[in-house]
Amino acid sequence: MRQSVKTDTKKERPGTKPGRSSSLLVFSPRTESSHRSRTVTPKRRRRRREPAFEPGTRIDDDLTVIDHLGGSRKVDIYLCRSRRLQRRVACKVLRPEHRIDFSALEAVLREGELLARLKHPNVVEGYSVELEPHPRVVMQHLPGQTLSTALFEGNYRAFRLTDFTSIASQIADALTYLHGQGLLHLDVKPSNVMYHDGHATLFDLSVAREFDPAHPRRDNAGTRDYMAPEQTNRDHVGYATDVFGLGVVSYRLLTGGELPYPTVDRPDPDDEGETLRQLDYETAPIPPTASNPDVPDKVGDVVLTALAPSMKDRYPDPAEFKVALADAVS
Repeated sequence: MRQSVKTDTKKERPGTKPGRSSSLLVFSPRTESSHRSRTVTPKRRRRRREPAFEPGTRIDDDLTVIDHLGGSRKVDIYLCRSRRLQRRVACKVLRPEHRIDFSALEAVLREGELLARLKHPNVVEGYSVELEPHPRVVMQHLPGQTLSTALFEGNYRAFRLTDFTSIASQIADALTYLHGQGLLHLDVKPSNVMYHDGHATLFDLSVAREFDPAHPRRDNAGTRDYMAPEQTNRDHVGYATDVFGLGVVSYRLLTGGELPYPTVDRPDPDDEGETLRQLDYETAPIPPTASNPDVPDKVGDVVLTALAPSMKDRYPDPAEFKVALADAVS
């Protein structure tokens, strides 16, 4: 079966528009002396698709479009004014040309239903999900920037250790909450985390899955650069799968955007003569301290443990990762 792999090119962000600055973000400035010379390639951009709705458009009797925030191939994210809630909200709307795409429709509706039952300070809050006249999820509008925007659209490299520790711990809290609600996120990455005034919020549950440890499940949904081996190989996933995604995010925050694992082309088992580009888990990650000497060895070790190819060698859950990180910086 072909993998349900995404490359990190979408801009699903229930917050500010891409590239909008925020004076509340604090990073370590780029310096030649503190970072090894190494090329960091920003994510490739898909061809820009015009939004389906212009500012001023009434999506329904409640929502009026203020601005287009971004989106992906199948959905658009709009900043809207809700007359019912008397506030600004983010609205994820299925693009008109994909209304007959059952899997896309199901993903939007499933995400809305999941968000409606969640309530945590580090997880985006959902308000409603509707099918007509346009399939959509209405959720909390998050100010600030995504971590992806902060890494790749600013003149900065690695986050300061104190800021990194705070962000990673908050993401771990969000994941711990989701796991307690019987969910796996499966797509933890910088573009799915909003950051503002020291607060991190995890969003985009479009590929989240119900999970019960007593009934293991196989899944290969996710974004290639953040996928654990068990996702890539469509093997049994679990809490440690989200730990791996958190480990990749942590590595990138500490190294200024570098990825821990290179990619390699492998034969496509479902298409003779074709190849699939996957992560090369056999090439061990370079310790974060090699790229950023300001990273303590103990902190680097915590991140590398989270990135272990084998689930049994990782932290079993995000709570254990958070405890280990706190011990490493104390």
